[in-house]
Amino acid sequence: MSTLLAVDQVGLKSLDILPASKNPLSSGMHTGELHGVKSHPDLGDLHHFSAPSGELGRLLKPVLWIWGGSKHSGVACMALSSLAYSVMGLAVKLLAGAKIPSSETVLVRCAIIALLSGYGLQKQKHPLLGSPGVRHLVLARAIIGFFALSAFFYSIQALPLRDATVLNFTMPVMTAMMAAVFLGEAWGSREVAGTICSLVGVLLVTQPDILFGKPKLLQGANERKGSEETLGVFMAIGGSALGAASYIVLRVVGKTGEPPLVCVFAFAAFSAPMAAVGMLFQPFAVPSAWEWFELVVVGLSAFAAQVLLNRGLQLEKASKATAIQYVKILVTYLFGVIFLHEVPSFLGVVGACLIAASAAFVTLGAGH
Repeated sequence: MSTLLAVDQVGLKSLDILPASKNPLSSGMHTGELHGVKSHPDLGDLHHFSAPSGELGRLLKPVLWIWGGSKHSGVACMALSSLAYSVMGLAVKLLAGAKIPSSETVLVRCAIIALLSGYGLQKQKHPLLGSPGVRHLVLARAIIGFFALSAFFYSIQALPLRDATVLNFTMPVMTAMMAAVFLGEAWGSREVAGTICSLVGVLLVTQPDILFGKPKLLQGANERKGSEETLGVFMAIGGSALGAASYIVLRVVGKTGEPPLVCVFAFAAFSAPMAAVGMLFQPFAVPSAWEWFELVVVGLSAFAAQVLLNRGLQLEKASKATAIQYVKILVTYLFGVIFLHEVPSFLGVVGACLIAASAAFVTLGAGH
């Protein structure tokens, strides 16, 4: 994690010395003023990074290439962010099996992220909540992101990991819709068709009782489980909508050149006390040594995922950046089979493929 902090500090200092005339975010990426927030004038040409000399330089050179040394850096950051999120999702699912409440998991996760990102910003001597001109957006992202995170964590605990993750992948479609409204991206027949196909995929994955004729699920001991899964579906879809809104805000903040750690810190700092309040409404569980290790894995993987996500959205348009996250579906299914012994149904596989294909159809075609 210290490598990410070092990259954020070294990388941003490198950007500040480059001319604004080669700003990639001002070329074909819709970077005009939005709601009074101006694009950063010194984001610079990301193809001319130079790592420091010595052992640290050898360590940071490939990482700096990912961070901003190539035209593919935004895609690389989003792909690695998806991998880190898959690791976090697996750890959260394992903790759910150990009866660790979701609010407790969120609290530890956010505490780790806040400590790491706060330390990184202090090293950069940058305000923790960002520059005054974007502070209201940073705080909005923190509030929206907290509720999106809480809904996602609940859905992971109430549903099979593969189903919760696939439902979360309705978010790129919602992101494209919001981008059309707030960022001026085109919204046409391609996006409408993708939305309908995605919803059909959701039905195939979740297979609701009213459509697939499973009355036994509503009898006896299974009634409570069926209700929990139904609520998990609604939480997953609601979390996706909130996540899409937070992506739009992240994109706007990213255009201003704020360090990615700003939104990461604000999100964690706001979410931690909210999660502490949530613990009052859930039973408290004392983690074992192994469960503490899993909690730390959740925090570290989430920190890496958040930093890379913020950076990816800073370098790429929202529609293209979110399309890269479909790597998470493949990794999550693999994790579910290997570690959780989950075997997806045929219709579930068809629905998952349909959601991924339709959402990719929308987001990859948004720029054409």
